[in-house]
Amino acid sequence: MEVVAGCIGSGRGTAEVMASLASLRGAASSERAVVSGWATRVLGARLRIERALASCAPELLGDRALGLTLATMVEAGVEPGSWSAGLPTQAQLRAAVEELEDPGERFATQYSAPRWVADRLRAHLGDDAAAALRALEARAPRALRCNLLRGDRDALRSRLAQEGVDVEPGRWAVTAVTCRDAADVFATRAFRAGWFEQQDEASQLAVALTAPPPQGRVLDLCAGSGGKTLGIAAALGNRGAVLATDVHEGRLRALRARLARAGADNVTPHLLRGDDAAVARFAAGCDRVLIDAPCTGTGSWRRRPQARVSVTEQDLNGLLQTQRDLLCRAAAWLKPGARLIYATCSLLAEENAEQVRWLLARRPELELVRVAEVLGGGVAGPITDASGMFLSLRPDVHGCDGFFAAVVRRPRRRTPQRS
Repeated sequence: MEVVAGCIGSGRGTAEVMASLASLRGAASSERAVVSGWATRVLGARLRIERALASCAPELLGDRALGLTLATMVEAGVEPGSWSAGLPTQAQLRAAVEELEDPGERFATQYSAPRWVADRLRAHLGDDAAAALRALEARAPRALRCNLLRGDRDALRSRLAQEGVDVEPGRWAVTAVTCRDAADVFATRAFRAGWFEQQDEASQLAVALTAPPPQGRVLDLCAGSGGKTLGIAAALGNRGAVLATDVHEGRLRALRARLARAGADNVTPHLLRGDDAAVARFAAGCDRVLIDAPCTGTGSWRRRPQARVSVTEQDLNGLLQTQRDLLCRAAAWLKPGARLIYATCSLLAEENAEQVRWLLARRPELELVRVAEVLGGGVAGPITDASGMFLSLRPDVHGCDGFFAAVVRRPRRRTPQRS
């Protein structure tokens, strides 16, 4: 409950709140996993449980964190022990939602989603919207990306096994392993030696889709703390050059520490300030520009359940404009043959394919690159949309985060043939 209260009160994520709590600093990894799992579950169910309690037990909302936690336990069929008195039953919680008269409101509440998100997903996914939303309340798998500068996936599995960490190969990305248990992977010698980073398979596929050429130049325009930057640096084998830019100095500080641990020395972190001439000069000679765009994060609700309430429809409007600004800026930099990779962890069509189509209408000289051209048909088939043009991942279908990516290219100039 302390973690839930911290998340609700501050708007921070579970990992950040847990790291700040003295009561958890000496806790075993198994205990921390239980606390994290329940906090994430409570926050994921928050919109549904709040609506149900408002109808059948409003007094429990006086202490919101406690009420949400206890009611989520009841909903999950877990006995709250001495706290049971005065709690609604499972049936009462369910009935409070099922009795909502507006079908759209009832659907959104059933899946603990804001109405504006639920409506968009139903319009885009149809009958599959329910499965996607249901999956976004499940526990996210713990995926790790092996650092190719240290060794391949099999070598990582061997090193982790020696330290008692049980992992299996990822389903989609050749760099991915998935943890089978709750072992504290960050306490391992393998982590300290830079053998891996925690990263969802969807994000690892975005790195694969970037596919920098040997000794290539890559601009990671929204690098954050550098999860994808690190993967790109490793894919280049520490050759070439990566410029990792972000508007937050704190994130770049975290990236510098991660680069040192990973042994990556072909990356330059750079604090982005407005129309940055240094970035424009670097970008003009780039082979790849990656935009891991700011977005609503609807595809990563399993990891960031607070986004269900913290991101609003008004925020979406601002994000759409930011995404277009980034696309326009990056497209203008592309040299002939260079590629722009646009990625989001969103399930909303407005942030994904619609943005790419908007760019292509504005910049008709650019062309879409089929995912199979980059990843190969065998890999691309199950992870693309029906057109084969877009990386399109859903938690209910692929097990990883909801994710989108597209590759746009400026074609090389054709040399006129002599008659």
